[in-house]
Amino acid sequence: MFDENRHYRHEYKYVEPELKLKAAELRISSFMGKDPHAGDKGFYSIRSLYFDDYFDSFLMENIDGVDEREKWRIRIYDRDTGFISLERKSRKSDLISKDSCRIDEAVFKSIIDGSINVEDKNPPLLNVFIAAAKTRALHPTVIVEYERTPFTAAQGNTRVTFDRNIRSSSELDALLADRELMSRPVLETGQNLLEVKFDAFLPDHIGHAIETGRMRRETFSKYYLTRKFTFNGTSATGHYVGRLLRVHQ
Repeated sequence: MFDENRHYRHEYKYVEPELKLKAAELRISSFMGKDPHAGDKGFYSIRSLYFDDYFDSFLMENIDGVDEREKWRIRIYDRDTGFISLERKSRKSDLISKDSCRIDEAVFKSIIDGSINVEDKNPPLLNVFIAAAKTRALHPTVIVEYERTPFTAAQGNTRVTFDRNIRSSSELDALLADRELMSRPVLETGQNLLEVKFDAFLPDHIGHAIETGRMRRETFSKYYLTRKFTFNGTSATGHYVGRLLRVHQ
């Protein structure tokens, strides 16, 4: 899975009370710029549909602490169905790499109903996903949704994001719906997430601004936590596995 030719970045995560995160946000806002994608409101919403295989391999690798692992998801921003992104995120310890390609609504629907096939006209990453879907019965498992406040700096190609109101939903058919989904929070009340991503080095002034206040790095997976807690206490996985197996027989 680890490929020396791919671009890997470091990723640090901190789960802290909102009071600490707000103080960190105020500190870094004095020397880091807001990501222009955040617009005038300063944040955007992210809604991701995660996939796993018949044996829940991606989830089990997370639980078992496997050093090299990956996950597949389809993501939209601010409920904008005009920009749908298929993504594969690979991890080795604290190093991450993300591949992505844009898909349209028709392709998304064909993925969900299992009718899509490998074709030369497809982006290469999409064909890799389709092959995995057909051979490993990849299927939707959970939707993860939250609001992100992003900051960027050229030094170290650094990106600092504050993810708030992280929640999960079992409405697996509703990724593109322009409405609130039935969902439940996955962190304790008042707890939110800070993520730091950078290339070869984390600039000292950014690192000091973040870790002032004794914040502690943690192993954190939105996918793992949201798979633990679905809205109705059960998983809708079986419905999709059955459908995919029927389609691919």
